Amino acid sequence: MDHWGERLQQALRWRRIRKLHALAVEIGVDQSAISRWRKGQPISLPNAISLCRALDISLDWLVTGRGAMEAHRLPAPGGFDVTVDALFGQLTASEAAAVRHTLAALSEAAGRRAGLTDS
Repeated sequence: MDHWGERLQQALRWRRIRKLHALAVEIGVDQSAISRWRKGQPISLPNAISLCRALDISLDWLVTGRGAMEAHRLPAPGGFDVTVDALFGQLTASEAAAVRHTLAALSEAAGRRAGLTDS
């Protein structure tokens, strides 16, 4: 695709949005703005972000064409998408026991502060 307006048109088709009025109201712009954007005319960053949120599409994909339309839904490579079990699996038995003890103490203290436990 040559310009971002074509990607916007693709996203609108993919999301089965034929009437632009509801989308325009949702993101707080005039319907004519969306019509201009579909032709690849300039868009402000705040409006691009609002548009991507409303359509649930990747901002990077819309603006640059990089990645996939739904790339924003994928976990980042090497990101913080780690489970507690995976973290505990990397600890020795005594380290895991110490962490569990600390977490239990923190949980109990937070419960007391919130008035959820007796102590």
